[in-house]
Amino acid sequence: MKVIFKAGKMWEPGRHLALAILLFAGTSGVLAQEEPPTTSANREVLDILSDPELYNRAIRPSADGAPTTVQLQMYVRDIDIDDVTMGTTFDATFRMIWTDYRLAYEAKGVQYVTVLDPTLAWLPDAFFKLAKMTQYKSVHPESYLRVFPDGRLIYSTRISLHQSCPMDLARFPHDVQTCYIRIASYGYTTEDLVFEMASSSGVTFGKQLHSNRFSIQKTMTDHCDSKTSTGDYSCMEVSMTVRREFGTYLLEWYLPTIFLVIVAWFGFLIPAGQFLARLLLTLIPLITIASFYNVYKESLASVPYIRAIDIFTAISLIVIFGTLVHIIVCQIRGSNAPEEKKSDSPEDGEGKVTSEEETSGFRRLLKQVIQKASFISRALLVGVYCFFLFVYFVAYCGTG
Repeated sequence: MKVIFKAGKMWEPGRHLALAILLFAGTSGVLAQEEPPTTSANREVLDILSDPELYNRAIRPSADGAPTTVQLQMYVRDIDIDDVTMGTTFDATFRMIWTDYRLAYEAKGVQYVTVLDPTLAWLPDAFFKLAKMTQYKSVHPESYLRVFPDGRLIYSTRISLHQSCPMDLARFPHDVQTCYIRIASYGYTTEDLVFEMASSSGVTFGKQLHSNRFSIQKTMTDHCDSKTSTGDYSCMEVSMTVRREFGTYLLEWYLPTIFLVIVAWFGFLIPAGQFLARLLLTLIPLITIASFYNVYKESLASVPYIRAIDIFTAISLIVIFGTLVHIIVCQIRGSNAPEEKKSDSPEDGEGKVTSEEETSGFRRLLKQVIQKASFISRALLVGVYCFFLFVYFVAYCGTG
């Protein structure tokens, strides 16, 4: 059958169908040759990783038997410091950088190849020495392996690391603490694997990073290689110095305690005859501080030594107790003081008048001495506490 097609030319179905098939095959070959460089590079890297003759992930990459050098990086996204349990929780991105020439490839215009299953390649056996959770739980599964054309590899994973941070709370809440992150090799000795911290960006922190009641002062890195009976193992240490924010404790405890001490001193201004009012005005602050501090201590770490906040609270209670003793002593003295006897008639002898005059003069002198002693005791209570506050805040807030 012949069909007329365009300007009266004949179209033969069999011959033109064969031409169409050849044209399609040639186009497919051109498309296959024009495969994107990134796809080609990915295919090449995956072929190397999947071929046991070309790559064995159980064998450590080494140049002439030299130790494999692994650079470490850490980007801290969030941090939570708990001084009650003396632990820290880090949410961070952890990276390891090393070179494996077996994975080198040639691809123009390709910066790197990303492998989402890092377990296909050899990985350094890094673990966190102070972690309270296993490495598997802290590293798996958010991770990737980035392969560069020269064989340089970057292993990156996001970790949630919960570890211990021993603290010295003798200066609490004016203390400065140092928490450590130690990254070490578990199975490879220093003859096979060496850890180093990347010089330019070893440890960095997020811009919005803020720890509850702590501020980060500085970070330092150092080696912490350990020697055991099985050999020497490489280790890198990140020390993070944090300072406790005192403002919260100043508003929660220190200012209320100082105000209660001042309230107790108002009892000095009440007349001596109103003993009950003076007694209540001193007892209420004393009971309030003692009871609330027992509750407040439950939110603090339990330590076997005295802290700065314990010293402050103890001195405040002693001053209020001294004020209470002063008021009670003044009341007892006023109640036991004998009344001055006056002469009932002018018929009494001169000797008796002279004796009463001497007695009244002695009483007036004794009364003046007692008044001065009362004033001195009040001034001493106020002065000693004010001096203590000055020394306390200079010693703890002005130093350290």
